[in-house]
Amino acid sequence: MARTRHWLRVGLNWAVGRIRGFAYAPQRPFGRARLGLALGSGFARGLAHIGVLKVFQENNIPVDCLAGTSVGSLIAAAYSSGMSLRAMEEEAAKVRFRDFARWTISRMGLATNERMEQFIHRLIRARTFEDLQIPCAVVTTDLATGEPVIFTQGELVAPLRASCAVPGLFLPIQHAGHALVDGALVGTVPTRAVAQLGAEIIVAVWLDAGHCPEPQPPRNLLDVVGQSFSIAQRQAMDSWRQLADVVLEPHVVCYRWDDFERAHDIILAGEHAARLALPRLRDLLRRGARPTLSPRAGPVANGSRPAKNNLSRL
Repeated sequence: MARTRHWLRVGLNWAVGRIRGFAYAPQRPFGRARLGLALGSGFARGLAHIGVLKVFQENNIPVDCLAGTSVGSLIAAAYSSGMSLRAMEEEAAKVRFRDFARWTISRMGLATNERMEQFIHRLIRARTFEDLQIPCAVVTTDLATGEPVIFTQGELVAPLRASCAVPGLFLPIQHAGHALVDGALVGTVPTRAVAQLGAEIIVAVWLDAGHCPEPQPPRNLLDVVGQSFSIAQRQAMDSWRQLADVVLEPHVVCYRWDDFERAHDIILAGEHAARLALPRLRDLLRRGARPTLSPRAGPVANGSRPAKNNLSRL
């Protein structure tokens, strides 16, 4: 009997592995190229991603895989889990900083995002990457090495918390042998991560936070951290833009990092940017994938570090 149970477990594990391998393999949908969506960082400005997804859904633009950094990872995972966009909008209208953060006293940060665990469980209808309906990658940064660590398997909560852990503000997340922080440090928009999932047409969503016509001075330390991130990210755009076929740029420059109460307007900005791109997207889907732009890495593993020869930066 024990021997029978053993072989049943072996067979079940083999079957699960084959099913997951089929689901995550970069297979081209019949008659068209695979479209991947790379959702960038931006804190409250990231609610514009919801507007982008709304327009895609309304206009039958397929999304075959997603990758996210920071807030983009939360929305990518929620969408991949099957959460409706209406539910996302409702959640966006009421979310506040206190829902996922708590001030603390530590040498490693000013706040902990432990509360995000409950927030994620309420938001996302999955507990592991394997439970997701659409392949999804979450990008984080190894604070010790400065290298990207990409998650596509295993539990969801810790990688999502890490991808949103702005260094200096939030405590690093200890997970999978790494001290992990915000993925935006290594890639504001995770185009390489979505390419690894097999995307042949890559749509990037860039949430620029600079050049507001009426710039306002920082109000506090958090504003200083947020603006510093924005300045650094604008200087590193070439590293992710070269892989993007389409770059959507919702007009969110005048929204602050914590403008959650303006969720409706931010979502509308995402809708507007996506509508402007519809002709280009339809043309790409009709013509298929363009020639390879640059070397793309193979499949990513749970908490993998990209090889230095072709994926040193996202």
